[in-house]
Amino acid sequence: MKKYVPSYLAKSIYDIDLGFFKKIGMKYLFLDLDNTLDSPHTKDPSEKAKELINKIKQSGLVPIIFSNNSKKRVSRYAKTLDVGYVYRTLKPFPFAIKKFIKTENIPITSVIIVGDQVFTDIFCANNAKVKSILTERLTKKDQIVTILNRLIDKMYRKKIQRNNLSIDWEEYYAKY
Repeated sequence: MKKYVPSYLAKSIYDIDLGFFKKIGMKYLFLDLDNTLDSPHTKDPSEKAKELINKIKQSGLVPIIFSNNSKKRVSRYAKTLDVGYVYRTLKPFPFAIKKFIKTENIPITSVIIVGDQVFTDIFCANNAKVKSILTERLTKKDQIVTILNRLIDKMYRKKIQRNNLSIDWEEYYAKY
């Protein structure tokens, strides 16, 4: 069960105060694309996503799009935002994030993954030994490959909540 427990919980990436990331020593935000930043059916970043990415950059944090999706989808989206990206990551496996971190000389202790799926995003973060934030999905629309993951996801979310295995980012931020 440990492999599926996020460091923190949040309703949405859009609700998190950017000061929180600095407070917990994070600089590199690996952001899942589909249903974390935007709908899986949009080709270009929404205005909301553009505003968030600009705020992240202005605050001195480094956003990186981190997705299982194709190069075409991820690169178009990330290039529009002028951010780094990793595509076809094969989450939940940690190989892509570890390779990117090593190649870019990023201190692993300053990395956090933000995503909407327990089985892919959180499992990957825990296997890579980085912090994570589990969000709710932005829309009910999913890609076909994600539908099965949602069944597993629902089961683990219930266990996490029922057993108080993770803390809401706001609760942690307010305490410290």
